[in-house]
Amino acid sequence: MHPHNIKAVVFDIDGTLAMLDKETGRYTALPGAVEALAECRARGLPVVAYTNGTFFPPAHYYPILAEAGLRLDPGHILTPAAVAARALKAMGYSRIMVMGAEGTTVPVVEAGIEVIAPTKQAPKVDAVLLGWCKDFTAEQVEAVVQAVWDGARPFAGSVAPYFAGAGGKRLLGISGAIAAALTNATGVPVTVFGKPEPAGLEIVSALTGARPEEMVIVGDDPKLEIRMGRKAGALCVGVTTGVVDAAGFASQPEEIRAQIVLPSLDGFAARILTP
Repeated sequence: MHPHNIKAVVFDIDGTLAMLDKETGRYTALPGAVEALAECRARGLPVVAYTNGTFFPPAHYYPILAEAGLRLDPGHILTPAAVAARALKAMGYSRIMVMGAEGTTVPVVEAGIEVIAPTKQAPKVDAVLLGWCKDFTAEQVEAVVQAVWDGARPFAGSVAPYFAGAGGKRLLGISGAIAAALTNATGVPVTVFGKPEPAGLEIVSALTGARPEEMVIVGDDPKLEIRMGRKAGALCVGVTTGVVDAAGFASQPEEIRAQIVLPSLDGFAARILTP
């Protein structure tokens, strides 16, 4: 039992709802995930899937999640790049060097911001945005570092060191590694828009009409979505189907610890949504 009046549910994707096979680009639903989404719909609760990954733009996720039985309403999949694009547009940035794949570049372009590729010949930019990219070169890293040396502000969708992949593997958080290299070279800290920062929950509120304290945040990483939710006052539920076991959740400081930890999403509605 808990005292929260739940009006919306926010699920992490990788390690919580599903696992991605990096080789095939296909998802497999985790235990109880399909049923959890169906039960939320049956109760009239809006659901948002908020991944911390920037592999794909939001539109790419719908069909591959649906193939795994995980169906989300249009506009209800959120990525750090989408959060960043909205924020950077509001901050007045018009030309940004983006080091990342289409998962980062597409939301920025859709926000009406000019995207500059990280090359030696790149023109002066207002800011640098780092996202996940499969392949990158030393020249590209040097280009984003030079841009910051020239006055551009550095941002990232995520600086998480790793995330959950198929077969229990940890997959490297590329943007976090590049952000560390950039800060090491320039001394300038990188501003993060994704988890654990709560900026994305402003978009969730706009989508669902729920305040953060009326949300339940569900995720497999106590340092990302759980910390984000606790900062915002939400009910936070950890699941051990991803990168962290129950002891890992319990080891977090009490004020940012998940209030509830489940072994999977099996029985999620009965345990969390039932008054």
